[in-house]
Amino acid sequence: MYKRNNKIRLEQSRQLILWIKRKIILIITAFVLGMANGMNVHDEALKGNQNYTEQHKKD
Repeated sequence: MYKRNNKIRLEQSRQLILWIKRKIILIITAFVLGMANGMNVHDEALKGNQNYTEQHKKD
């Protein structure tokens, strides 16, 4: 009986570790996607201003 309880606790701790691991991976993925999106928006803003400046100089 003691071994059964020990086994159940080990399984619960493994499930907890896997749950924490999934949450950490999810948070890191969301952070990386957010950074990529922010860099993309910033690049588009710079390119848009550059095109406007070049057209403005031609006039």
